[in-house]
Amino acid sequence: MKTKRILIIICLLAFVGSAFIYDSRPVISPAPADGYKIDTLAQDLVVPWQITFLPDNSMLFTERPGRVRIYRDGKLLPKPAFVIPDMPLHNKSGLLGMCIHPNFVTNRFVYIANNYLQDNQMRLQITRYVFKNDTLTNPFTILKGIPANQNHTGSRLVFGPDRKLYITSGDADQPALAQDLKAYNGKILRVNDDGTIPSDNPFFNNDTARKEIWTYGHRNTQGLAFEPRTGTLFNTEHGPTGGDEVNIIRKGENYGWPVIHHRDTRDGMNSPLAEYTPSIGPGEAMFYSAKAFPQLQGYLLVACLRGESILKIQLDHDKIISQEVLLKQQYGRIRSLVTGPDGYIYFSTSQIDPGEGQPRPHYDMILRMRPSGSANTALSSQKLVITKQSNKPAAKQTTGTMFQQLCASCHGNNLQGTDKTRNLLAGKFKYGADKKSIIKNITNGITDEGMPSWNGAISKADIDKVANYIWIKTRKGIRHKS
Repeated sequence: MKTKRILIIICLLAFVGSAFIYDSRPVISPAPADGYKIDTLAQDLVVPWQITFLPDNSMLFTERPGRVRIYRDGKLLPKPAFVIPDMPLHNKSGLLGMCIHPNFVTNRFVYIANNYLQDNQMRLQITRYVFKNDTLTNPFTILKGIPANQNHTGSRLVFGPDRKLYITSGDADQPALAQDLKAYNGKILRVNDDGTIPSDNPFFNNDTARKEIWTYGHRNTQGLAFEPRTGTLFNTEHGPTGGDEVNIIRKGENYGWPVIHHRDTRDGMNSPLAEYTPSIGPGEAMFYSAKAFPQLQGYLLVACLRGESILKIQLDHDKIISQEVLLKQQYGRIRSLVTGPDGYIYFSTSQIDPGEGQPRPHYDMILRMRPSGSANTALSSQKLVITKQSNKPAAKQTTGTMFQQLCASCHGNNLQGTDKTRNLLAGKFKYGADKKSIIKNITNGITDEGMPSWNGAISKADIDKVANYIWIKTRKGIRHKS
């Protein structure tokens, strides 16, 4: 009987031991479902233009009125890390792009792009700061004096795999500057981390060009993203009345604006990899390579302002395989788009945009998208049909087509005005309705009203044709104050 009890105890111990061994094995969770959840991290902001993460997982972001903010441990700190005083705020100007140095852990460098006034003229500057004790100190000028305007300021800052700083500049409503190698505008610029110029820049030995230029012929680049596997640089760019672009950026090349746009072609100029009409308003771009959303790995994601969505692009080297739209018209205009240290996707809204955004309660916001593990909230998407790019030269534009591509986004298809210019409707042209005045306004622009100068961008003959087209419309009883 005693022997039998001993055998029973041994069996029980063996069972308990085996159970302990089994329970101590790593638990492998099932792959997450395609579901997602959106968390609101910060609200009642004013155009959070750029989100950046620090190595300690703190989030820095800029607000266009001139504030650098800190989000840490699940809370937005009430005191800004930095405030730029007397920030010129007119339409799209203000505190814009930001990035950190690849060696931030040791040097604590933060780079910021902002507008400022010089002799009452808008300019853009890039400044390097040291982030210390939750504030920015020791300002050091990287680049300044870039002509700017209320529109088309570019200002995306990105460090490349080569550890060089890439800076985008818009055409400042002067399209002809994009083709002018003596001007900073309408370019992607490349400098060393201290603002000096790399000797392998394409125009380094050209005494008639800005040596900082990497590429030119851009209208307003607001997205730059390096493909992690290949190091290939892509940009996203705002076009005129549609004609938004995604391009592969290659050293020293000309991307055509304003000579070509939309799907035009011309020898020596690059047409876009993808073109979007109607406009999607592309903001920040990134390649997703984290693990939280395996279904997004390797895709190029583009924040869309006018499109109010995130564009998901599948690439095969220099070819687009498919495109889909995520979160369409759910959160308004999306501007900044980054991957966090946790692999989640963080994005900012841009509703408080003069003339374009429609403010909502508690907007603007910073939002986070994370997996929910529920198939009931699968990332729904809307496929885009890609029209193949023609290799044939573009057909000669009619005057009506030129008006639609260059003017209609602000003035309407029939000069009836748009949301940007509705308040200018007043029975007659504000700056003169005779043909001579119209030619003058098209040629020189009215930059205080956000109207670009087309002098040098299109021929005098085409300016005359467009002016005549507008003048004839006004004779038919159409009146738009512009």
